[in-house]
Amino acid sequence: MAFTATNYTVSLVLLMALTVFIAGVRLRKPVENNWPFLYWVLVGVLALTNSDLFDLRIIAVGVIAGLLLRFEFMSRGVSKVIMTVEMAVWVYILYACWVTVISY
Repeated sequence: MAFTATNYTVSLVLLMALTVFIAGVRLRKPVENNWPFLYWVLVGVLALTNSDLFDLRIIAVGVIAGLLLRFEFMSRGVSKVIMTVEMAVWVYILYACWVTVISY
């Protein structure tokens, strides 16, 4: 259970840091912010290039939740539920990256 600093593991640690940063942006900034959308593009590309790292179905749920939050017609309660789903996917991303980094 030691950390081996390779290009792959360091990039996963940077993705973990970016995930925490984007979660903070999502909680503090307006829902219409573009940073989470760019984050989901990055995670989608990473998930498609490394199919063994993430479950694509869970990532797709996160992408859909992030895109749904862009709509302004939803009530505050529905937005909170969708934001909770997005946060749960971010916890999954952090967990999957952490397990991969430690076991690599």
